[in-house]
Amino acid sequence: MVSEIEGSGSSTAAGEAPPAPHVRTQRSQSPSATPPAPAPRKPARPGGALGAAGRSAGGTPGKPAGPGAASPFALTPPLPSSLGSSISGVPDFFIATFRIPPFLLPIYQAAGTAYGVPWQVLAAINEVETDYGRDLSVSSAGAEGWMQFLPSSWAQYGLDANGDGFKDPYNPADAIFAAARYLKAAGGDRNIRAAVFSYNHSQTYVDSVLLRAQLLGGTPPDLLGAITGLTQARFPVHATAHFSDGFPTLAPGTPGAAGTAGATGAAARTLVGTTIYSDVGAPVVAVQDGIVVALGDSRALGRYVKLRDAYGNTYTYAQLGSLAPLYPVLKPHDHTAASARLTSAGAAPGEPLPGAPASAGVQPRSPVSEGAVSSGLALGAAAGLESPPPAVPPLAPASPSPPAAPPAPSPKIPRVFRSGPNDVYLRPLRAGVQVIAGTVLGHVGAATAGSQAAYPSASATQPHMLFQIRPAGVGAPLIDPKPILDGWVRLESTSIFRAKGENPFLATSPTVGQVLLESKEQLQQQVLHDPGIAVYPCGRADIASGRIDRRVLATLEFLSVSGLKPTVSALQCGHSDYTTEGNISEHATGDAVDIAAINGIPIAGHQGPGSITDTTIRRLLTLQGSMKPHQIISLMSYPGTDNTLSMPDHYNHIHVGFRPLFAGTASLAGAFSSSLTPPQWIRLISRLGEIPDPAVAGGHSSAALPDRTGGGNGHG
Repeated sequence: MVSEIEGSGSSTAAGEAPPAPHVRTQRSQSPSATPPAPAPRKPARPGGALGAAGRSAGGTPGKPAGPGAASPFALTPPLPSSLGSSISGVPDFFIATFRIPPFLLPIYQAAGTAYGVPWQVLAAINEVETDYGRDLSVSSAGAEGWMQFLPSSWAQYGLDANGDGFKDPYNPADAIFAAARYLKAAGGDRNIRAAVFSYNHSQTYVDSVLLRAQLLGGTPPDLLGAITGLTQARFPVHATAHFSDGFPTLAPGTPGAAGTAGATGAAARTLVGTTIYSDVGAPVVAVQDGIVVALGDSRALGRYVKLRDAYGNTYTYAQLGSLAPLYPVLKPHDHTAASARLTSAGAAPGEPLPGAPASAGVQPRSPVSEGAVSSGLALGAAAGLESPPPAVPPLAPASPSPPAAPPAPSPKIPRVFRSGPNDVYLRPLRAGVQVIAGTVLGHVGAATAGSQAAYPSASATQPHMLFQIRPAGVGAPLIDPKPILDGWVRLESTSIFRAKGENPFLATSPTVGQVLLESKEQLQQQVLHDPGIAVYPCGRADIASGRIDRRVLATLEFLSVSGLKPTVSALQCGHSDYTTEGNISEHATGDAVDIAAINGIPIAGHQGPGSITDTTIRRLLTLQGSMKPHQIISLMSYPGTDNTLSMPDHYNHIHVGFRPLFAGTASLAGAFSSSLTPPQWIRLISRLGEIPDPAVAGGHSSAALPDRTGGGNGHG
């Protein structure tokens, strides 16, 4: 029995070379398998309507450590000072001052991991350059787009991170990945300060970026995890739709919404949720991969479906016209060989040292830029938050929308058919089934006399549905969905394949950056069909049934794409729910994996500096943000890190564990619950609603360059 424990490793002062790993025991074994001011409330915007790729929103948003030696070459470079937060829980200060548009968090973290630079630096550059995409004006030197690239530098370092065929500086995913690529080429994985100076030749610029990155690094991981868990999803209606502020009300005498007391008195009650308006028959889809926990019909919600995602967030689709009788189950065809990208260890080809800055000049509306005089290449800083939304560069002709899906067949006999690389099975939709993002759960219906009586408002006469969100955690309240919906609209506009609900990697393999942006369902398919990942039969059943956390799946695929083929010895099945110390094991919630071999070399007998175990752990230590493991346990400890532990009973495997995101069962609720209190959830959503939204174009801009590399995007 293994014995994972709660704890953290020792730390060293920033900038010091962390000592070499200390090996406790070896056993031989034969081979076997200053914070910115809060942003003002954003102004009202006129309502509108967009297609399925974008939606409009109107209204005003309401333990031990060994002795030491040399710096690990593969560790993510430290910032000038420690960025870790040692504060337990989430202080209200961090909620009140948070100002990053949430949809950008997974992009920063994936790009940072892919290229070995801190994600906080990418976010800070984005803030300094364009105020997180809110000021997309062209600088006096001609720098443009989300990360303000000079055209010459974009031609060399721009890339197509989202796989749409174009390298577009005005697409946030392309621009952020390109900035990470430039910083890596400039030595950012070894000297981040010098790399930022290469990006923009201004010492003021460097100081501003690194100070902002340091402040971002102090954000509690629990807060980042809570926000990230609500950002990686798609819009719930796959059709032209619009939504606005305000909660609908129930007429007097109508029972209350699920989770609230009945409203049988004379006063009307408010339903916490957002009304989304669309056409009759518009498909309502799963915003995330998840499990259908309830569906049916009630007086308060009408026809409804409740979906719980991998993070524990529950989404309610109410007032539907109809529920889908069937849902698709995809089974990809097996592949017999790994792709060239997967067998090439996932490393980007060597980049030449940059000969010119990525960014330069002054943006017209940047008050900080106008006052920067420390160098000829002045600080291109963020515009004031009160500035109006910038004009988006002209778009190239958009591709036509895909044809509507044919009507679902009769539910009497589920059938199977072939669709490209998939076999598709149609099965009855019921409580307990697992569905993937984009699965049709129902349809918008016409307004009825009953709905108009229960919801006495003018809007009740229009075809609509009600959408509710209850975040993960014991006692979490229903929250205002609108700020979250706003973020999903912008995530879809980036054309990231996750947001589009597609899996482009069935006939090929993802790069490192793409792995970290895949959904849980996409990762399940990848891990189960990746010849570089060996999983014991019971563990494969864990994965196929959806019991394994997305972060564990992404870690396995991340190692495989990095040329480190893991052999899995323990997931949830076959592992005790408790450690030898009596703590609840992270395996119990599907949040941990034990790795017994890498590239066929057993961990037992192969630990110590320069060993395959050392190489693997160093690679794992490059994971950032929400993907950073809570524990990496072996016989080795790495002073200077806060998540590596040395334990003698881990002589034959590497344990990689993550903090559980939510209590999946009542027996675990006391041990694992949300770090945010119910009042904090309310304050957080209110704060997200105050963050001004950047403009994200729905297609490629006139500055986009065709990608002729054949899909070598987002690598690292």
